Amino acid sequence: MRDPFTDPFCKKEDLGRAIPESDHAVSVCLPRWKDVIGYEEGDPEVIDTFECGYPRFVPHPFVAELFLAAQEEFGKKQETALVFPSLAAAWRCAEYVKRRTGASSRLETYGWENLTVVLLEEESYGAAWKYWQHSGEIVSSRLAESALTDAPVEEEVAATGLDSTRIIKERLASFYEGIEAKDVFLLSSGMGAVSAVHRILTEESDDPTIQIEFPYLDSFKVQEQFGGVVDFSITSSGGVEETRDWLEKGKTASAVFSEIPSNPLLRTPDLAGLSQLLGPQGIPLVVDDTVATSVNVDPFRYADVVTTSLTKTFSGAGDVAAGAVIVKPGTRFSESLHERLQDQEASAPLFCRDAITLERNSRHYEERARATNEIAEEVVNAVRERPEVSRCYFPETESRSFYDQVKKEEGGYGGLFSIELAGGEAAAAAFYDHLRISKGPSLGTDFSLACPYTLLAHYGELDWAAERGAKRDLLRIWIGLEEPEDLIERIEEALASIE
Repeated sequence: MRDPFTDPFCKKEDLGRAIPESDHAVSVCLPRWKDVIGYEEGDPEVIDTFECGYPRFVPHPFVAELFLAAQEEFGKKQETALVFPSLAAAWRCAEYVKRRTGASSRLETYGWENLTVVLLEEESYGAAWKYWQHSGEIVSSRLAESALTDAPVEEEVAATGLDSTRIIKERLASFYEGIEAKDVFLLSSGMGAVSAVHRILTEESDDPTIQIEFPYLDSFKVQEQFGGVVDFSITSSGGVEETRDWLEKGKTASAVFSEIPSNPLLRTPDLAGLSQLLGPQGIPLVVDDTVATSVNVDPFRYADVVTTSLTKTFSGAGDVAAGAVIVKPGTRFSESLHERLQDQEASAPLFCRDAITLERNSRHYEERARATNEIAEEVVNAVRERPEVSRCYFPETESRSFYDQVKKEEGGYGGLFSIELAGGEAAAAAFYDHLRISKGPSLGTDFSLACPYTLLAHYGELDWAAERGAKRDLLRIWIGLEEPEDLIERIEEALASIE
């Protein structure tokens, strides 16, 4: 198996290769700047090379095969199929398609576990796929692989999966003060966790949600398309003044969403100030700590609900997708959230084989996260001094006082940073093309990963992103467990390639 530490996925011949070399990899290599643009523009010379992709954006080969099997078995002429993990998820997809396009869908039971097929006209497939992407209620590659065998899961595997699920919940809970395993809910993706919380908090309210700081792409899309959102992604006060002005106008919100820190600008909201403002209003504060990790921060000093993508640092291996919702006990929201999240766990569950893999991957989560803190800080300190780098984004320097509100005593600033280069896009492209670090979407892997984040996440809305600080040529780099001197040498080598 290829070792991404010594042989990173970054050469032009690596285009489309799975990262890591696994049947269940969650990233794909885009080694050159033009490959990223080709992917975004649907160039078949790029897309046809893909062995896989990020599972909410590109159908995994096993998932694509499952879709095709469902279409062949249940589809009528001109119908296409998607398969969801439950009837509830499939029904929500059908409702979304109806709302967006006016087209109706048919639902069929796949006949394996709770898998449910959504059948619809080909012209509506794009809307259905958007639901898959934004909601995160996905069928994992392992679930699809198992379903295609048409054999039931062995009792021993099912039992091991249940035990792994219990261990994962206990492990996660141990990193948050006052949290027990019963407060942790596992889902099939990190975005599934965000959309589940959003669904619960908005289903009985017509009020919009509020987004503080620049949001991760689909965290914003969930709010925008499944309800309505007040966009405070540009803020100088950590969101407090903007939210106060909103409330003083007699307006309210179903919830406030933010991240620690934001991705990719690595800014943190003023959670202490927001909590003080929102508490008396009965508005829940929802925080995602994927980038910082629960090793480094404790959002529950101020948050009511925490979401996190276990696909990232908690796993580290880059070969399993999962997410979690953690509910703070004793709040006015906790009882209803506990009750409803049990339903959400059932509609987009963590498959037993994924749970087994995730439990194994996460056994050294804390040690890996702490090592990444130290390596990243050394690399960032070297990179920010380079004359080619016009701006370096890192939580230690971006709204640090707000980050430190929730930083644990022994915590660090994580492994993610972003840079802008003095030469603009031409310089960024040259740097990226020459960088000897694996290149693809995602973060949190044991090995380093780089990508032109804004191009990948916001290609269809580059002006919108730029207005909020995420420029077209911004580069995001995740620091893994390689030796810091080695990583600094690789980055300096790529910087030296800029003419």
